[in-house]
Amino acid sequence: MTALRVTLAIMCCHILTGTASVITRYLVSVLDPVEIAFMRYLFGGFAMLPLFFLFRTSNLTKTLLLKIAGLGALFFGLFPFLFSWGFVYTSAARGSLVLATMPIWTMLIGKAIGHEAINRTSLIAIVLTFLGLTVALSDKLLLFSEHEVLFKGELIMLLAAMMGAIYATFARKVLQAVPASTVTPLAMLTGCLCLSPFSIANGIDIHVLALSPMQIGLMVYLGVVAGGLAFFLLNWVLNKSTATFTTLFVTLNPITAIILGYLFLDEVIELNFIIGVLIVFAGLAFAVRSHAQGNQRGAEAV
Repeated sequence: MTALRVTLAIMCCHILTGTASVITRYLVSVLDPVEIAFMRYLFGGFAMLPLFFLFRTSNLTKTLLLKIAGLGALFFGLFPFLFSWGFVYTSAARGSLVLATMPIWTMLIGKAIGHEAINRTSLIAIVLTFLGLTVALSDKLLLFSEHEVLFKGELIMLLAAMMGAIYATFARKVLQAVPASTVTPLAMLTGCLCLSPFSIANGIDIHVLALSPMQIGLMVYLGVVAGGLAFFLLNWVLNKSTATFTTLFVTLNPITAIILGYLFLDEVIELNFIIGVLIVFAGLAFAVRSHAQGNQRGAEAV
């Protein structure tokens, strides 16, 4: 039952962040990407703040506070900056495909520092999910961004994927000492603080006042649901499973975005997308199997 809850939670997390991609695509016409990230983490951080006070922990030392602040600056400050910057120079499909390498870097970092072992099932899961996403996006991989610069966007997105892998690897150890209800709001508000100078320089106050009620509503959803709730689930799962298992489900993000694009933006879904999604889910099934095997071995050891 615990394995099922963990799987459902991480799937929900990445489906929610997939909805965020579609909403960001809409809001980027009225707000700068950095401003969107700033407001998302501002709303999300404050929405999760009651959990911080409701489930206060005595384990929060100065050292842990510094670690949470560092992780927040990395994942909620530097990561969204690189993510937004990368899409200036590459297409959404190619950027999403490069971002899907995150579990590979997570696995390699985890192996290098001894946090987790690499097994055959995990390797099969990574290969299948990456292959599936490649097939699903194959009809879009040759499309270029308006400001296409050869490999620049892909390299920036690769760096973003590595930042996400570093967060997943090192946040897991912090989350074993401090609950997700504490880490999530503090990390998000730290990232928000890092993004604030860029947002102020862009004139965010003027831009926010020009938003329509519907745009403000979408911004609140982006922050509270696709921000605070989604990343709370991410942190909760990181405490229950391996970092590689958690990041593997990032492939659900672009898949969700494409499905929503079909439903609401009249985008076309080709046969290759359906085939690719089936391969991705086959890979995720291997990931769930690997996670269950790890839990069983842990229980036997006890």
